[in-house]
Amino acid sequence: MFVKICGLTTEASVVTAVEAGADAIGFVFADSPRQVDIKTAQRLRQLIPDGVRVVGVFLDPTVKEVEAAVACGLTDIQLHRRTRPLEAFRQFGLPLIEASQQSEADVILLDAPTPGSGETLNWETLERPERTFWLAGGLNVDNVGAAIRAMRPDGVDVSSGVETNKQKNHDKIRAFIRRAKEET
Repeated sequence: MFVKICGLTTEASVVTAVEAGADAIGFVFADSPRQVDIKTAQRLRQLIPDGVRVVGVFLDPTVKEVEAAVACGLTDIQLHRRTRPLEAFRQFGLPLIEASQQSEADVILLDAPTPGSGETLNWETLERPERTFWLAGGLNVDNVGAAIRAMRPDGVDVSSGVETNKQKNHDKIRAFIRRAKEET
């Protein structure tokens, strides 16, 4: 199972996620308690080895905002609530992930209406997309196994579900990755 740990802001959290087997690390460039600036992303990017994807997460960004972040060494661009044409972001030559089932992005992200809120999707009522998709939206150590069995996603994406008091919890990161990969 492909696992993305999102919203990392510290060296210790990045190292923990990488060592625990995360397939992707997400840096949030949108306004959020988990937001990182370009300098921080560049510093943290140096801790991520080749083979681990580095996803920039954006909320209705301008092309210029994405361009600045891509320079930190992103491997993927994740878009939420996009108003600009998807083609505007294809110019960077990176895979596009979008939180919209109608998207022509490379990967569909099934997420809660408010990303990072911890709001849990009702997997029993969701229709499984007929293309590559990742599941997010309220995932945590206790429910990721059931979510994977219910939806059979290509990957899972977690942020607040591996936090305690709005800070990344390294034990939860390790446990989440282990539990998700057990379902493969």
